Amino acid sequence: MEASAAVGLRDAPVLEGLPAEDLDRLAAAGREIRLAAGEFLFRQGDPATLFHVVLEGRLETTREVGGEQVLMLAHGPGGFLGAMALLTETSYRGTTFAVVDTVLFEVDGEELRRLAFTHPPLLRRFLPAFESVSHAVKGIERDREKLLAVGQLAAGLAHELNNPVAAAARVPATLREAEQARTAAFAELAALGTPAEGLAEIVALGAEAQAAAAPERLDPLAESDREDALADALHARGVAGAAGLAAALGDARLGPEWVDRVAALVGEERLAPGLRHVAASAGARVVVDELETAATRIADLVGAVRDYTYLDQGERQAVDVHEGLETTLALLDHRLRDSGVGVVRELAADLPAVEASGSELNQVWTNLLTNAIDALGGAGRITVRTRRQGPRVCVEIADDGPGIPDAVRDRIFDPFFTTKPVGQGTGLGLDIAQRIVVRNHGEIRVESRPGETCFQVLLPPGG
Repeated sequence: MEASAAVGLRDAPVLEGLPAEDLDRLAAAGREIRLAAGEFLFRQGDPATLFHVVLEGRLETTREVGGEQVLMLAHGPGGFLGAMALLTETSYRGTTFAVVDTVLFEVDGEELRRLAFTHPPLLRRFLPAFESVSHAVKGIERDREKLLAVGQLAAGLAHELNNPVAAAARVPATLREAEQARTAAFAELAALGTPAEGLAEIVALGAEAQAAAAPERLDPLAESDREDALADALHARGVAGAAGLAAALGDARLGPEWVDRVAALVGEERLAPGLRHVAASAGARVVVDELETAATRIADLVGAVRDYTYLDQGERQAVDVHEGLETTLALLDHRLRDSGVGVVRELAADLPAVEASGSELNQVWTNLLTNAIDALGGAGRITVRTRRQGPRVCVEIADDGPGIPDAVRDRIFDPFFTTKPVGQGTGLGLDIAQRIVVRNHGEIRVESRPGETCFQVLLPPGG
């Protein structure tokens, strides 16, 4: 077994050039193992104790990201596993299993450490693998962080679009109902013997009611008071179905004075159909106004998304920092409302543009604002400030939460470091923010104490 293992290990590129006596010692210290297809070698988070070299077959290593297993690395004959975790004394960064029936050589981690530190060329051969693994893990987690940000924005956009889209969807049916009610009321007026000039006058009054309908709804208490006044006026005249008719007039944003106007025009005996005609006419105008409001809101949200992503613009452009901040706040508005967090703006006038990637800067604002929302834990205030600081543009995002503990403050920009519970953060939000700011020739700082945490982003102004 030892001789065959030594032959197999000699073919592994990472062990090439290792003295024969050390290779023999490694072979004697270890053993061959076999994994059936689908069998696990180790799982993510397990303590690293063994070094493995693939002799035959194929392994894959995946990493759990957001509850899903994402492929990180594949290992064929000559490939090795565990060196990075063993030499850095960390746990395995992924889960490894056999894709097909596989033969491996495994050796205790202490023996690997001895060889690596007594033979620098062997240690140097491990370094490219370390970089590869680290790059793969960072890439997977960074993509996950971006997807989480996109997912949050998509959820917020869907939340914000729900009301205007639902309002717009109701409009056709509501307009049909209004037209049917107006036609039916007009037919009833004609059946009751209203003369032609009277019919013309009620149509004109309906058009006037459309123009006179209040553009905005009153507050709920005032709406209720108006409907009560309408019902009282109708009851006083003995109109049948007074409550329903009062509600229709209230929905059309018409007050009790219209009862007197219609009565004077068509008479008491034709008052109910006359009011229904006027209410349906004005109600149609109200519905169209609501459609316009909904369409405007949808257009504003679509515009905010376009501005957030800087569609149809180059990689770098002159960026208005205030526009980026306002766009990001608009897209996070649902989170701010749901969490009970208020926002205070202290924005400097005449702040110069910065030359940067606008969509990347918006990701910085998103990461800093969502971190502040999470830190406040359901109540508090975020302050967004901008100003000139020397030659640079300064953006501050501060919150009045509990602050960052001293013990972790120096690590908050480290990749994968997070104080959030498992599954709620990848630890790359601030790492990504820092990389973006540095890539755009800026600097990011943080100051924190109980009651105030302030992230400061400094960027050079555009040329």
